[in-house]
Amino acid sequence: MARITHRGEPPPWRPAGTSASHLSRRLLILGAGAASVTAIGLVASRFVPDPPATPRPSAAATAAPVAWQPVPTATAASITQPPAAAGTLPEIEAATPSAPRSLTEIPPDMALVTSPRLPLHAIAAEQALPLIRGAIANWREVGAPFAIPVDIVAIAGAVPPGIRPEATFTDYDAMADEMAVRPGAVALVPLELVDFRTSVLSLGQDDPLRRDPAGGEPTVRIGVVGDIVPGRNVHAHMVRYGDFTRPFAKVATHLRDYDLTVANLEGNLSDQLGQSPDPHSTSFVSSTQMIAGFQLAGIDAVSLANNHSVYNNEGWGVQGLLDTIAALDAGGIGYFGAGATLARAREPWVAEVNGLRVAFLGIDGVTANNEVEAGIQTGVVEFDAAATESGPGTNPYASSQFIPDISTASESADIVIPYFHMGAEYVAVPTRWAANGARAAADAGASVVVTNHPHVIQGMEVFNGRPIIYSLGNFILDQMWSVEVRSGYILELIARRDRVLRVRCHPIEIEEFHQPRLMTTGESANLMNRFWASTDRIAGRV
Repeated sequence: MARITHRGEPPPWRPAGTSASHLSRRLLILGAGAASVTAIGLVASRFVPDPPATPRPSAAATAAPVAWQPVPTATAASITQPPAAAGTLPEIEAATPSAPRSLTEIPPDMALVTSPRLPLHAIAAEQALPLIRGAIANWREVGAPFAIPVDIVAIAGAVPPGIRPEATFTDYDAMADEMAVRPGAVALVPLELVDFRTSVLSLGQDDPLRRDPAGGEPTVRIGVVGDIVPGRNVHAHMVRYGDFTRPFAKVATHLRDYDLTVANLEGNLSDQLGQSPDPHSTSFVSSTQMIAGFQLAGIDAVSLANNHSVYNNEGWGVQGLLDTIAALDAGGIGYFGAGATLARAREPWVAEVNGLRVAFLGIDGVTANNEVEAGIQTGVVEFDAAATESGPGTNPYASSQFIPDISTASESADIVIPYFHMGAEYVAVPTRWAANGARAAADAGASVVVTNHPHVIQGMEVFNGRPIIYSLGNFILDQMWSVEVRSGYILELIARRDRVLRVRCHPIEIEEFHQPRLMTTGESANLMNRFWASTDRIAGRV
């Protein structure tokens, strides 16, 4: 089980005190390739603009809209350059006469951290000291898929002995801000300072964030995946192979390794509803036998707050949703974001792991949204799947509800993660209204905000210290018509109490219309290039 361990006394060089028009149903067909490919390639704004507003009645309980504000771009104003000549480097004052002149090993309470943009998560243990001492000039020498110069940095006043950084920073925050846009950067820092804004390198099999705490505070490691869409070719392939666990076969081992694993189940599991004869149907249903695949993969809970829990071409109404809930209950898999009543749909799913309480909430911003104008540009469908006081449905996107729900959850849970289904499809940046909603959730007390629905990956931002991850992409779906729609990623989160220590993507590619596999290092780097390009656009850097 992953834990953080602090051992021994702090080294003498540690810093003191660190402890438009309405959308037709046919236009929503997931296989609508030509227009979608155009959207992927041509959207170039910071956010997808909202269309001109059409006056519409406001719900009585609707809160005032959340004002959009740009996120300040990280700057390098706090960087100070060391003397050029080796002989003029400032001396590190020893706390005792026996202090080492240089490191002989990486101390157990220290970590090598890199830019999150570095497409490398681990190096051999014996490469660590040569790397931080400057003997390794390029990340390709230690396994990166392409050449990136090694850029050694440090916190001013806390430069480890024997290390000569190319730049120093006033504190960890300043260093992390710069590392966010400095791909080759690496530093050796106290483990207790680390958070998700930098990436901790594993040394061989040793991941510092997953060590036994030995009396320290425990951590929880969470995996989140995007859209799992049963039906159509996914169902046909499971029937063909006679195996309803087959879609999960190549990723199950990875997913089972998390303390908690959560997915978006975007469709129905029912033995009463049949397959549509239309190969382009958006009525997604498969057998309840698929529950065995969720169990194989160790999926603990699913969000049902999405447009295909209730919306379909066949006119099933809520029957598919109710059958799905019954199948999940029978299989021992939790759910959130929908229910037999509005009160149940709003309830968070809460799990306790290693003494930490983790709460997930699901919000449907596509087919249960009375705050945003319907249309292709917004991603909102003119359809009402919302649960009511006495009727089943999804948890609606209503800021007057989800803001207090998140706030209330944060009072009793250590980690709160709202999982929104919202935004325009097939675009590389979020819509402005979706970004506003995600930011409101962060302000309400969310530890991490996750969104999905576009069927392509988007980037992330840090808002008031909280990570917002926009669109994880597809996970199990029969779309194969572009590299963007047949790929996505598994989101890895590690947290300790209310502190998020890691946000990391593990890219996947869907093969044979139904089966994801983990990408190779080189393939992952290409997908992450799209992720960081979107991130830069969200931040206004391009």
